[in-house]
Amino acid sequence: MTKVIIDTDTGVDDGMGLIYGILSPELEIVAVTTSFGNVDVGKVTKNTAVIMERLGCDVPLAKGAGQGLAGGKAGYVPEIHGEDGFGNANFPDPEYTSLVGATAAQLTVDLAKQYPGELTYIGLGPLTNLAIALLLDPELPSRLTKVVWMGGAVRVPGNQTPVAEADALHDPEAAALCVAAGWDFLQIGLDVTNDTIFEAEHLDEVTAAATPAAELVAAGAPLYMSFYEQIFGRYCCAMHSPLTVGVVAHPELITAEETLPMAVETQGRFTRGMTIADWRPGQDSDARDWGDGPRVRIAFEVDRAAFVRRFVDRVIGKE
Repeated sequence: MTKVIIDTDTGVDDGMGLIYGILSPELEIVAVTTSFGNVDVGKVTKNTAVIMERLGCDVPLAKGAGQGLAGGKAGYVPEIHGEDGFGNANFPDPEYTSLVGATAAQLTVDLAKQYPGELTYIGLGPLTNLAIALLLDPELPSRLTKVVWMGGAVRVPGNQTPVAEADALHDPEAAALCVAAGWDFLQIGLDVTNDTIFEAEHLDEVTAAATPAAELVAAGAPLYMSFYEQIFGRYCCAMHSPLTVGVVAHPELITAEETLPMAVETQGRFTRGMTIADWRPGQDSDARDWGDGPRVRIAFEVDRAAFVRRFVDRVIGKE
């Protein structure tokens, strides 16, 4: 069983990712932390608390950053995630039974010290909380086992600008700091998440089920799928964050990856938030004339069908 911290900006797909994490016996969630991103951090924390309480997840929940390291905030697009951040499900206020007083960054530092060498950090949104934790504890890379981030785009276009994925663009400074920190860093970006699709027939299966997880997904997914219908030409949605949680629970889902130097652009007029990998041959850590950070692992192929099937089966209580 893998001990994990899940950092999320819930968000429909982020909520679906958290749901999958809670339902996965392969994972031991030791804490959930929240960040601005798809909506403001207050709404994110509410949505996260609702999911945790309805699924009986009573681990610590910590509220995190409300803006990026350089002060930037998310560009909220209510037609994607809804005014409430969860498909306009408009959940009643939760009890916040798991909410702790520590910030997300401080809780991350504390837990990494409590479980040195045991924790995997799953970042489903901007990496602001992790970057702040790194500033609080420069030894954090030696304490966390792995960082797995849903963010960036290497071989494909961005979804927020022509070159930038949303979570990277929300806080490029944080992403740049975290990418260069020297830990085992795995990027699950648009290269694999764009084609991991939750179809209309999957929603039909979920809607017909009576599990608490199915009710949550059925409440949030329709608006999100309607947005993606404009992009894909059919009623469906990409499973960005669920896949990211999925590859931690099931590493065998990744069928092709590369380990490459990568940097995050923070200054460009047109390229801010771009995650840039160095594909040139012979560019090792001593000879490289570009970028000064360590290499990161980037997923380029996953078993999409196997993951989506497993996600649906767990949500409806079949697995």
